[in-house]
Amino acid sequence: MHLDPADLSMTEIIRLQTLLSQELARRFEASLALAFSDIVGSTAYFARFGDEAGRQLQQLFFDQVAACVSAYGGRIVDTAGDGAFTCFPSASAATEAMTALLQRLSEENEHRSRDQQLVLRIGLHWGHVLTDGVQVTGDAVNLCARIAASADPGQIRLSRELFQELRAEHRLLCRRVGAVPLK
Repeated sequence: MHLDPADLSMTEIIRLQTLLSQELARRFEASLALAFSDIVGSTAYFARFGDEAGRQLQQLFFDQVAACVSAYGGRIVDTAGDGAFTCFPSASAATEAMTALLQRLSEENEHRSRDQQLVLRIGLHWGHVLTDGVQVTGDAVNLCARIAASADPGQIRLSRELFQELRAEHRLLCRRVGAVPLK
């Protein structure tokens, strides 16, 4: 049977649209912990040390992200430039992975001069997204990116929604920073 949209009435189109929206939510809506991380000062690093050194720094970052994310049941959704977008099934897994990432980089930085250290800013958010197992989209993704951009160098900044999803032992490690304007 072939359905020609031109033959549908307005009422039929609205009913079909409602049915499609319900099916989209049923099949692809999920709540996930989202994380954005990016290298602080990478443009200046490339300018100062050159493309090869800059790309090596990026690769170190991507390798460390991949190891930490997979160890805590998450996955890398996308990498672009000097950043990584990852997602996790729980807020605690995301927090543990990003904390482990900063710890690994701290150990790596012990062997680097101060001006060649790898420093990140990280943002975490818990929210509803649409995902097909590959792509992850929605307003929660945009909010997480803005949270990451507001973080100080070396800081993991959490949204209130992610904080509320954390287990008690992880909440105790957090400190309130107050309202932060987001771009």
